[in-house]
Amino acid sequence: MESTQNNIYEIEESALIDQNLKNGIDDEIIEENKNDYDVYADQFDENAKLRDGAQIDTQQNNQLPKNGISVEISMGAAGSTAAGTNKAPNAGQNQGNDSYIAIKTNPPFHIKDAVDFEPLYPPQEFILEESLRREAERVAHQENLMNRVVYDCIDPSPYNASNPLADQQTPDGEFPQFYTPSSQDDYTLVFESRFESGNLRRAIQVYEFEYDLILKPDYNTRGYTQWYYFRINNTRAGKTYRFNIINLMKPDSLYNHGMRPVVYSEYEAKRNGRGWYRGGGDICYYQNSMKRKNAGYYYTLTFSIQFEHDNDTVYLAHCYPYTYTDLTRYLNHLESDNKRKNRMRRRTLCQTIAGNNCEMIIVTTFQSDPEAIKNRKGVVLSSRVHPGESGASWMMKGVIDYLTGPSLNAKILRDNFVFKIVPMLNPDGVINGSSRCNLAGVDLNRCWIDPSRKIHPTIYHTKMMIKKLQEDRDIFLFCDFHGHSRKKNIFMYGNSGRVNDRLKEKIFPCLVDKNCDIFNFSDCNFAVQKAKESTARVVMWKELGITNSFTLEASFCGADQGKFADYHFNTDLLQEVGHRFCDTILDFCDPDQVKVKAVLEELEIMLPKASESESDEESDADSELSGDDGQDKNKKKKPATNNIVVNTGPKTQANQGIKKITKPKGKD
Repeated sequence: MESTQNNIYEIEESALIDQNLKNGIDDEIIEENKNDYDVYADQFDENAKLRDGAQIDTQQNNQLPKNGISVEISMGAAGSTAAGTNKAPNAGQNQGNDSYIAIKTNPPFHIKDAVDFEPLYPPQEFILEESLRREAERVAHQENLMNRVVYDCIDPSPYNASNPLADQQTPDGEFPQFYTPSSQDDYTLVFESRFESGNLRRAIQVYEFEYDLILKPDYNTRGYTQWYYFRINNTRAGKTYRFNIINLMKPDSLYNHGMRPVVYSEYEAKRNGRGWYRGGGDICYYQNSMKRKNAGYYYTLTFSIQFEHDNDTVYLAHCYPYTYTDLTRYLNHLESDNKRKNRMRRRTLCQTIAGNNCEMIIVTTFQSDPEAIKNRKGVVLSSRVHPGESGASWMMKGVIDYLTGPSLNAKILRDNFVFKIVPMLNPDGVINGSSRCNLAGVDLNRCWIDPSRKIHPTIYHTKMMIKKLQEDRDIFLFCDFHGHSRKKNIFMYGNSGRVNDRLKEKIFPCLVDKNCDIFNFSDCNFAVQKAKESTARVVMWKELGITNSFTLEASFCGADQGKFADYHFNTDLLQEVGHRFCDTILDFCDPDQVKVKAVLEELEIMLPKASESESDEESDADSELSGDDGQDKNKKKKPATNNIVVNTGPKTQANQGIKKITKPKGKD
């Protein structure tokens, strides 16, 4: 397609780069004082109980997040961000300035219930050859191409040039359509991505039912395109549409190994209560002929899809969305629950670059003797440092549901630990539909050694919180939740290097493997590469001395072993991982240590030598190399079985309120 490139195919590798912000340094050395630690401290006084446990107005749960989202982000100057408000900057400031990227003030609402288990999509024979043939045909017969821009989230619409209000939001927060069909016979799809977590920069109509799609890179970066989430209107039932996302950058993807996009139909949701489901066919991920500005080529994800209803509103996404609004509504719901609110406290850890609140919750048994609370060990959990890894939020929701729930095991955990949880480390990235970075263009999981208070505020304050917690109590466990785009299953990255205790860091992941069927210990890795020394799990282990310091990874796709082999993960399974993670903490700290001893014996047999050859491939876009195939060939897999019920933990009252996951019959 190189010969057909023109201005409509220009791909911005540096989205709204603000050099002042990107290169900014915390020049002000601020002396730490006690006030900096107020939010980090274990505040268990009686006044805090009454204040934090106060009843919340039930009407508040139906509103937008009480902390607000910054719907207008100014990247033109570091000081011009409209922070923490739903009000746009002065309208006059926006004229002629495309640095202001507005998003819908009322985010989409989706049914959260998961669709039953959906099998992976078997790769079609010769699909790569067919995809390359179609591309070659387009180059050879350019006269047949429409090449018409029908959507752009930044540039003004040429179809609305005569409308002076074309770029202004309506009272309900919507934007006018970029393209409006001319008649009932105009089958052109109407695209939209200017809503929370949305990502689609441009849509180009190639043929009547085929579209090239260009994603918006992370702000202030030279790349990072993976997450997509957009809306389509004006559908026609039974027609086969083809979408080509043409500016992806990774050399391989799980789309070539059975993964399908997620789809949401408003018609199906209203009529049948159907939530997100997997859809699309003829899926192929391959290198295209479009050259990048620096080096190499772009990659294309192509797939076809048939919609079930005429004039439906359909959403397409890389994975099940979990937005900042979803998080704040969820936390509001916990605070309005008369029982759960007494088991947790909600704090604002800090504010982001855009002025959005970074939430933290504390879970423990607050109604206890102060001396008993003082003797409890600490557990620190975090997720969504990479905004495009939405599966991490679903696992974290499972953890929080379990810990604040009524089960006996949850009470035992609250009686013995103080949990500090930061469920969304990168709210700005999540809100703006980024894949990996914050608004300064920084991968926040690469700055834990010396985070900047100005450029990496959520990392800076989380690290300060952990240091303060360490002054008060031993930290038993740190875990950062992620998603993975090149491997299947659930697995962990840890640390290793102390020869005398070479198995110590492997005990917890091995226990998770026993409790969670979709977890695979053989996919875990414990090497510490130099390039990963600034990640959270390495810094917590090396600098703060936390032995059990991990990254928990969830595939965007599904499992290739065990009872759910060859099935996609859904939101129920991801939340179940959170439940099993909590069960594992109990097993690890069980006084009789039977399970721990059994795991140690197994590890001695599995890993007899003091030095194992490991290659560390961390979360998602850590490397441009595909390199998982060689690892996966010899990995140990759990046997696939039929007619199962996932083990929901110890046979006690702990399982009350925990949803059992069953798999349908008929899997070969």
